[in-house]
Amino acid sequence: MKTMLDWQQISRQGAHQGIARLRKVQRDLLDTVELASEVREEHRQMGCRDIHYAMRGDMPRGRDWTEQVLLGCGFRVKASPRSFTVAGTGICSNLIEGMAITGPNQVWQTDITYVWSGGRWYYVSFVIDVYTRQILASHCSRDLSAASQVRCLAKAFAGQKGEDLSELIVHTDRGVQYTSDAYKSYLERWDVRHSMAHYAWQNAYCERVNRTIKHNYLKYYTTDSYNSLCKGVAKAVRLYNRSKPHRGLPSRLSPDQFVKELNQGDHPDYRVNIWSKLTSTKMLHVN
Repeated sequence: MKTMLDWQQISRQGAHQGIARLRKVQRDLLDTVELASEVREEHRQMGCRDIHYAMRGDMPRGRDWTEQVLLGCGFRVKASPRSFTVAGTGICSNLIEGMAITGPNQVWQTDITYVWSGGRWYYVSFVIDVYTRQILASHCSRDLSAASQVRCLAKAFAGQKGEDLSELIVHTDRGVQYTSDAYKSYLERWDVRHSMAHYAWQNAYCERVNRTIKHNYLKYYTTDSYNSLCKGVAKAVRLYNRSKPHRGLPSRLSPDQFVKELNQGDHPDYRVNIWSKLTSTKMLHVN
């Protein structure tokens, strides 16, 4: 052993240090994969970077190292297919394009997605606060009626009882449920302004929540009936709000963590700027 080390011009101390570093790397690799596996038990489609942020207090190394290790260990996720909406009549203007959102309850977005369960389609709706990214309400329905969308919105209002909703804008797509008299009348009753997306990307925040809940959570649950679907949606919403890191929030906090820190006076300069072709640098042409 001594002859080999002398030939390599390595001291015994250097050899022991090298072995210790190798063992440390091996331990870090094993710990990283074990922690990531724990996260994936609940968040089956969480990305490698978000896994690091979800376990940031326990991960042995930094974000980039963790991400590369997990990608190499088969933790990469695949993109999910998208759905489409049938537009109704009686379209409202888009009131939020180019808007700077400075606090909760200024802009909510809502949308419907389809979920196959128990041999038939069901319809799941969400209401999210664009500023906090919290899912404020969810509703599972057997039909695509306007009444089911009113019930989902009613849950969101009930959850914000006592909060200031005087500046609130509810932003939807142009689906027939949202252009209906029943939905518009309900918003008028609350004295809330109604805004509509004219393109899918103008309702992007809720569209993304639809895909995340459906393909990152419900896909891995046993939802073979209406009741089990309702329970699965409730569980997914709870996990999303409480523990899923959100890349749109400061320090990739989860929505609930962000709201907690917001109530403590943190993040006073945080803003959400809604994209507009009038303000986007990608639309500017310099001669």
